[in-house]
Amino acid sequence: MESNTKNKVDHLIMPATLEGETDDLYREKYKMYLNPVSDRSKYGHIDGKDEIRVYTDGVFDMFHFGHARYLMQAKNMFPNTYVICGVASDKDTKDLKGNTVMSEEERCESVRHCKYVDHVICPAPWTINLDFLKKHKIDFVVQNNTPYPMGDIPDVYKPIKDLGMFLPVLRTETVSTSDYITRIISEYDSYLSRNLQRGYSRHDLNITYLKEKRLEARRTVAGVHRIINSYITDFLEYFYQPISHRIISFMSPVGSDNEDDEDKRNAE
Repeated sequence: MESNTKNKVDHLIMPATLEGETDDLYREKYKMYLNPVSDRSKYGHIDGKDEIRVYTDGVFDMFHFGHARYLMQAKNMFPNTYVICGVASDKDTKDLKGNTVMSEEERCESVRHCKYVDHVICPAPWTINLDFLKKHKIDFVVQNNTPYPMGDIPDVYKPIKDLGMFLPVLRTETVSTSDYITRIISEYDSYLSRNLQRGYSRHDLNITYLKEKRLEARRTVAGVHRIINSYITDFLEYFYQPISHRIISFMSPVGSDNEDDEDKRNAE
């Protein structure tokens, strides 16, 4: 049944509706992530502005629903919000955080397809300053409220917070790129075997010849096990069905309709 919410709660831009999900459940699921600014008077620098420009940034590797919820919050800060999203470069990310799964171009392309984003800056600076905000006519910076230390600086966003140009959003704690990578690593051999079967070479997967042969042997053994289990199951079903039928017949009350029918057939 189609929800009446139609992807919107009041003026808010929301995720797609889900088949079978009620409007109440839909609202309950996302209400904690929607905290639009209710009192504009606290922010004198946006007086008289219709469109509010907010900036947020990140690595956005393996773009997932946690990223989307984060950007959804940015988009819904004001009734008419223009979201500028910065995507960190491959070089900065590798130097300051570590390797990514997706390239800079792939991460940028993922973000620009998100309906909560209006403009993408790629590559974006790892840290921003007031000159950057002025250049892009940014009214607010949106990030989670946890201090972000860098070197001797306890929080790189403190100058922006002090100016009243910082708006906090929530992270989705149940999902992260690191969680997904951990899942893949924990089932490493399974995914290697899967991709070998799909035509990837051992060179594509960066594994040795011996590793490839071990995985092939493991698949062969697993296949034999499945065949043997199938034969055993078929045999047991074939063997036990007649026995169970006889036991049920024996336990049936004397003079039952089934026995009478069988006696008649025997008499004929």
